[in-house]
Amino acid sequence: MLICRRRLLVTPLLLLADSFGRDDALASSIERELVARVEREEGLVPPITMGIARVVLRPGVSALATTPDGARMIVVESGVLAVAVTAQDLESFTAAHLAISAPRPVEGDELFVPAGTTVTFGSIGVSRVRNPGGRSVVALDIAVFHEEPRPLTRAFTTDDGISFQLLASASAEVAPQGRVALILERVRLGAQTELPLDLSHGLTLAYVEAGTIKLRPAAGDVFAARAAASAPYSMPGSLQPISAGDERGITAGGTVFLSVGAECAVTNDAARSADILTLALREVV
Repeated sequence: MLICRRRLLVTPLLLLADSFGRDDALASSIERELVARVEREEGLVPPITMGIARVVLRPGVSALATTPDGARMIVVESGVLAVAVTAQDLESFTAAHLAISAPRPVEGDELFVPAGTTVTFGSIGVSRVRNPGGRSVVALDIAVFHEEPRPLTRAFTTDDGISFQLLASASAEVAPQGRVALILERVRLGAQTELPLDLSHGLTLAYVEAGTIKLRPAAGDVFAARAAASAPYSMPGSLQPISAGDERGITAGGTVFLSVGAECAVTNDAARSADILTLALREVV
């Protein structure tokens, strides 16, 4: 399924009862953008790996892109990406006519996906991606799939012009049961603002794109990795556990991982806004 980005600015109603005042004040400075959502009827068998990477393909470059048993999202940030899939029937795949910029028609077995558009895969796989244009393609590649925990390559550049940077990754021994939804959002937290409750509990992987956030675990297993440097595209180090009651500051380039059953207050105590990319796996009721 192909969807466009949708932006939601949460604004509180005025003059509500005092019991709702804190939530409304927080909501007034939170901007949420739903980047993509994909569901799997059959769920995901743990252990699972969650990963967010940025990939750059130079003009004319193509690459195999095997999708393991799981869910995948490709968010094209610039250029046009040609995607070949393994499904026989592409009707549901190409019917994301909701895009602001509709994709070009399928040529052969490829779908041409323009910048600002996201393509998702819940039960079909990607077999190949290529850059058919005259300038580099930049895309986020997000995957959640069944795999035993193992070290992942952080970054590499091939001789033929493919650059890969792993922004965030984690392994989970427990996952929601039954039908699940994989939800990718961008959240902008204003100064002195707390992350919404639905994004600060349960199986969630987050990458801090800009700014600084503070973590205060309340329950369950919460992990964080600080960036190698305070820069938006620096790579995080290894995930380290944070005990309930402790506090940890995470700057741009750092990651946060909440396991199933975890709860953690995530706040922006700074004077400037913070941008966070969140990847959540939730049970569909």
